[in-house]
Amino acid sequence: MLHDWAVQYGSTFSVRGMLGNFQLITTDARANAHILFASHVFRKPAEHRRAMVDLFGEGLTNAQEFLPPKACDQHRNQRRIINPAFGFAHVREMTEVFLEKAALLRDIWHRKCMDAGGTARVDALYWVSKATLDIIGKAGFDYEFGALNENGPKSELAAVFQALFHDHSTPLQHAVALLYRQFPPNGHARATDSSRRKMDEIGRRIVQEKKRAVLEDIDLGTIAKDAIGGKDLISLLLRANLAFDLEPSQCLSDEEVLAQIPTFIAAGESRHETTSTSTTWAMYALASHPEVQAKLRTELHEIGTEAPTLDMLNALPYLDHVVRETLRLYSVFSLISREAVQDDVIPLGAPIRDTNGALQHNIMVKKGDQVQIPVLLINKSTVIWGADADGFRPERWENISAQAASIPGVAPNLMTFIGGPRACVGHRFAVAEMKALLFHIVCGFEFRLAVEPSEIWSRTGVIKRLPQLRKDNSVQLPVYLTPIS
Repeated sequence: MLHDWAVQYGSTFSVRGMLGNFQLITTDARANAHILFASHVFRKPAEHRRAMVDLFGEGLTNAQEFLPPKACDQHRNQRRIINPAFGFAHVREMTEVFLEKAALLRDIWHRKCMDAGGTARVDALYWVSKATLDIIGKAGFDYEFGALNENGPKSELAAVFQALFHDHSTPLQHAVALLYRQFPPNGHARATDSSRRKMDEIGRRIVQEKKRAVLEDIDLGTIAKDAIGGKDLISLLLRANLAFDLEPSQCLSDEEVLAQIPTFIAAGESRHETTSTSTTWAMYALASHPEVQAKLRTELHEIGTEAPTLDMLNALPYLDHVVRETLRLYSVFSLISREAVQDDVIPLGAPIRDTNGALQHNIMVKKGDQVQIPVLLINKSTVIWGADADGFRPERWENISAQAASIPGVAPNLMTFIGGPRACVGHRFAVAEMKALLFHIVCGFEFRLAVEPSEIWSRTGVIKRLPQLRKDNSVQLPVYLTPIS
């Protein structure tokens, strides 16, 4: 629908939203850069944030910005402390965890192939989601979910998240349900409340155990903020809070540390996590383009080890092209919503004609107006990417178009992880994790779709849904796997 509107009305247009308010939609790079970087003016819609806080707490995703020089900028404080956990140096250390879980997934699939006599049909989405949940548990806070443990018990926290997301496919749907929880109380609201209480209980236990471990490892009187380390996210946050040379205003409260647990586990939960979604779509694209799959496998086999470093993976150009092309074409988020908290003027890189035919170089927005950044429209723009923008062609990244350089994304030439102060803090983590998963999957198996490509579709909303089968709308990606010796 957005694509059709863009063809009819151009790069910038407005529509009426809920209760008749205006919503601006634009692919103009300068306009989107202004919206994303003026995050104190253009915030998440208040009702979205309230509902998400009810579900996940005051974690980084839901923390709020304030106009400077106000000291209590919750988002800035949390981001400053959390950023090192997702920096390149720390992600490099975490690559070993990514590869360990990816190898475990490979081994499970190999056994299934042997049991099936050589080739097995599996739901790639189901299993990749389990792997990413185990990865975020181990790398995020040194917690074993056991999602890939076929025979052993699953962790109680994994069970809570399964219950929390069982009936609804996206956090937004949960948010809507929470908004109406009092009209009147219903079974979903009660189940959500129960799961949230259990999640907090387990989370507090994790935080307390990690806090004891950190206190045993450090001398509280001598550790400084620039000497802070930690293998996992929660340890890093706690070490930062216990550093003697940090002002109280620069530390997170125990409740804020606790709130990071559902925030980052939710990022790893099967239907919401960028990496599981994107890796599954990569498998779809590679299964649909066997020549690309073969070319990528040849490059991966040249690496000569089953335990490559992140630097070794990043040095593989075609792997990088496949990952970038997947993130471009199959972005998890189709739209990013923001609401103006004050009147503002949005500059345009290219002038437009308004409904009266007048040339406009800026757009006036009023307090309460919403803007929708159309991630998919930008990533699939024919102006930026050419006439084949809807096609999967990794080779396009060998010569990136000049227009792509203007995209205001934290990942160069992509809007997938957005940009500005609220850009995805874990974009390096996600890309490295995706490369590690594809390394073991593509090296270990030849795979093809188990259904006709026309049988697979995807419903698009605020969050782009995972692959679905037309016959029953079930969310899955069935593939045939054949091991490679």
